[in-house]
Amino acid sequence: MENQDFIVANEVFIKTDRQQGNMVILKESEDASQYFLMFVGDSEITAIAKEKGFVEPKRPLTHDTYLTILERAGVRFERVEIYTMKENTYYARIIARVGDEEVVFDSRPSDAVALALHEKCPILVNRRLLRRELTPEEVKEYESIIKTVKF
Repeated sequence: MENQDFIVANEVFIKTDRQQGNMVILKESEDASQYFLMFVGDSEITAIAKEKGFVEPKRPLTHDTYLTILERAGVRFERVEIYTMKENTYYARIIARVGDEEVVFDSRPSDAVALALHEKCPILVNRRLLRRELTPEEVKEYESIIKTVKF
């Protein structure tokens, strides 16, 4: 599937921070200058961490159970797409094959990422949703601006 509006996120990073919360960062490659960032809850970060091999739950997580059921029913997952943001909420879709039919399902991006990691299918992110990493010079400039602003 070739679409110029999307990048394939080959790298999925997770970060947990007490102040900022749980973050999922998607990049085309480890050294790519642009990235997609979303904040997720504890259960979502656990599902993604499990799929990355960072945690080993004693019992199946919710998405594991549903994926097992769908696999037995013959559903095959082709890709997930994080395609837009509306009112500060990201939207994703899961594209699957049911028999000979391509079917599209609405999804939260965090669930779509966990599913894609589990099923080893591509994660596509709309280029318009990517952020650019700041250069060290830009970071210094912003830090000096922040120091001069009084709150």
